[in-house]
Amino acid sequence: MKNLIISTLPDVSGLFPDAETLYLSGYKLGNCIGCTNCWLKTPGMCAVKDDWAVIFGKILKSDNIILVTEAKLGFISHKMKNLVDRLIPIATPYTKLYKGEMRHKPRYDKCWNFGLFYSGEGDAEFLGEWMERFVLNLYCKSLGAHKLEEGLKLW
Repeated sequence: MKNLIISTLPDVSGLFPDAETLYLSGYKLGNCIGCTNCWLKTPGMCAVKDDWAVIFGKILKSDNIILVTEAKLGFISHKMKNLVDRLIPIATPYTKLYKGEMRHKPRYDKCWNFGLFYSGEGDAEFLGEWMERFVLNLYCKSLGAHKLEEGLKLW
């Protein structure tokens, strides 16, 4: 199992064993512009020219993806939300009924495990529910949302 940590925090090295860590501050990452090229024109590939292809390639090769970020106003940072928004190429524009709801069909025959560790003023209940909905959209499994200091015991 390959573990990938994606962090907006400056230094989480040593907190998670046996994992590659990507610090978003070291990458140029633009915003999703909603063009849907990653669905229609260049399936699976984003039209925004930045470092997303490098990050996405590492995500595709991983099994467990741990998102580490600060929480403000009860939710994840805008930097981490931007990364989550850019995951849209994991899905396709086509839909199907899944667990009683219409969902976009997955592009890849893979189920990732996503976890969230946050520092700051996160709303634990809301973030846990958000993780469940987030992974449902990607046909993945949630490892939950955990306060960074408390969650390290779980890893």
